[in-house]
Amino acid sequence: MKIKVSLGITIGLMAITAAVTFIITSNVTLEMFNNKIKSVSEKQEFYSKLSEIDTYSRTHYIGEIDEAKLIEGMVQGYIGGVGDGYAEYLTAEDYAKRQNEQTGVSVWLGFTYEKEPGGYIRITEVHPGTSAEETGLLAGDIITAVNNTDVIAFEGGYDEAVSLFNCEEGTRVKLYVKRTNDDGTSDFITYNVVAQRSEQVTVTGRVIDAIGYIKISSFTDKTESQLKTKLDELISAGASGLVFDMRNNKGGSLESLQKCLDHIIGAGTVVTAEYKNGSTEAVVVCTESEEIKMPMSVIVNQNTAGSSELFAFALAVKCSAHTVGKTTAGKGYLQTAYTCSDGSVVMLSTAILRTDNSGDFNGTGLKPEFDVALSSEIDLNQISDEAALLTDAQLIKALEVTVPKETAE
Repeated sequence: MKIKVSLGITIGLMAITAAVTFIITSNVTLEMFNNKIKSVSEKQEFYSKLSEIDTYSRTHYIGEIDEAKLIEGMVQGYIGGVGDGYAEYLTAEDYAKRQNEQTGVSVWLGFTYEKEPGGYIRITEVHPGTSAEETGLLAGDIITAVNNTDVIAFEGGYDEAVSLFNCEEGTRVKLYVKRTNDDGTSDFITYNVVAQRSEQVTVTGRVIDAIGYIKISSFTDKTESQLKTKLDELISAGASGLVFDMRNNKGGSLESLQKCLDHIIGAGTVVTAEYKNGSTEAVVVCTESEEIKMPMSVIVNQNTAGSSELFAFALAVKCSAHTVGKTTAGKGYLQTAYTCSDGSVVMLSTAILRTDNSGDFNGTGLKPEFDVALSSEIDLNQISDEAALLTDAQLIKALEVTVPKETAE
């Protein structure tokens, strides 16, 4: 049976369809328009405010404005106001240095350092085989002057003083050091340290009562080969369990993390990234089918961040490793570098990183299975191997829980 539809009805249906389509597209367009207007309005307010401040400054400031410093300050202020706790602005030179550090081979003096409360430079670790070790510098030494100038006397203070450590190979840097002795007295010593090109040692370890102890200080391009060598060495020496010390490891590249995990866990996706638009991507995928099947523990603390947190989460879920220590830093975002037209770089958090057992751990960190505090009197950079076995409560606990099943039974 054929049904005839009048021309009037057909036209009516077409009109209704067109009206519905118009309403839907109009609402979407109006929403987009309103959002655009809001964005333009906010940007206009932003530039208007900036213009006012610029006018006042150029009209009334009695000094001379350094245009280069002004631009740098504005950019730093903008990045600081974005709300991204991990965002950074780096000059082309600073970014190149950052990339060079990631290679694990660099020209340096051979020690790591931090700013101490008085504004001077505190040496946190002296690396083996470097000029710093050869000259006699020790962790805990306080550098009070560099190249005959007191650290506080530099126009740029601490930052300018430590910038002198970034020098060409063969450069001799004079350091004036204050060293506090066990009896409370202090020695003042002068050292001449030569900048050398060397591979940074990021993996150290030894066998402790049949347990292989491995400390990973950071993840560089050289960490994977150093870890593989150390694993082979300890397993050949009869290690029946492994303790990984990730304390004060502030991370490194995901590529280095993946290569390291490839020597420990089986094949499969370890870390995924979730981006702003909701899409996800596997960013750490292990390819080696073999895995180390023995008891494991990971020691962490409040300075365990980024890739080192992911390392701990991964071993906990893939290898049933115990976690010991204090809650980690909670740096669970992926940073992406964007290069500006002048070569400078903006680092922004662009994705949430997750493992199978971590969830979104940014800001909360990894809460260890065994919550163990460390005495405030213990300096991990200075404690000897012998003293650690007596006073390092976190290491002692990790060794205790890392036992082969037959031994535990």
